[in-house]
Amino acid sequence: MTGKGVLVYGEALVDFVPGSAGRSEAVLGGSGFNTALALARCGAPVTYNVSLSRDGFGELFLQRLAEESIDQRLVGVCDAPTPSATVTSIGSDGAATYRFSLNGTAFDTAPPAPTELDGFAHLHVTSFGATLGTSGEAALELMQRARKAGLSVSYDLNVRPAVLPALDEARRAIEERAALCDLLKCSTDDARTVHGTEFGHPLARWLAHGDRLLLVTDGEKGGYLLPARREPMVFPALAQEVVDTIGAGDSFMGAFLASLWRNGGLGPVLRNLPAELCAAALGFAVVVAAETCAQQGCNPPRLDPPSARD
Repeated sequence: MTGKGVLVYGEALVDFVPGSAGRSEAVLGGSGFNTALALARCGAPVTYNVSLSRDGFGELFLQRLAEESIDQRLVGVCDAPTPSATVTSIGSDGAATYRFSLNGTAFDTAPPAPTELDGFAHLHVTSFGATLGTSGEAALELMQRARKAGLSVSYDLNVRPAVLPALDEARRAIEERAALCDLLKCSTDDARTVHGTEFGHPLARWLAHGDRLLLVTDGEKGGYLLPARREPMVFPALAQEVVDTIGAGDSFMGAFLASLWRNGGLGPVLRNLPAELCAAALGFAVVVAAETCAQQGCNPPRLDPPSARD
């Protein structure tokens, strides 16, 4: 376990999800917020770097961050409204389809850049908040600084085609960020969206950027972890009852990083992570993701990861 914490960069937005009597219910979400929430609930120290609105939803985000003991020192506040994502449908597998409202919102304002990174072991950037527009450019600069400062870096693609630029531009942005990370997470759907049906080649190319871990999720099939120059580690999906999968991938990622933090697996060691730490993190993350799927929206459980060194 290290005294240094995790810095999370990624969007916070309001999810409008189907509620009772056909009405929509507003819940706090966004990939960055969800991942920070899961990390905190799994016992890791988290600082969140994001721009929030001064409106009522922004106040709710600030209140929730305080309740969850998530460090707000790198949270910026602006006058633009809170961005949103409306769930337009939920498939038989629990996967949600969204309509986003980002233009002219707090999403367009880059959050305050950290003056120093010495207090962090790891930087995690996620989704279109790390890839798109002003926010994406700030994320890229932060990733470059983190690499120079000796932090380990992870990047979760969490592709949302509706808000990404033209495919070639999106590919270039993703490749540029992938080259800066030690741990890259994507779903098979992410890879297919970005690179078409033949997604094996880009996965291999991403893995070829030196000593990197590639974490691939595949819905109800589970997924696999590909360590550089080692055999893949396969993990199952444990969810028995699926209400929806909103935030399940973010909860998985937060739990995975929380387990690594507890076992001293963040920082330079992430580039050559021992197999037992990988296995412990995967085992814990699938439990957290399964519990998230069993309820509406992203509400990860409060669990302590078991130590691989006990």
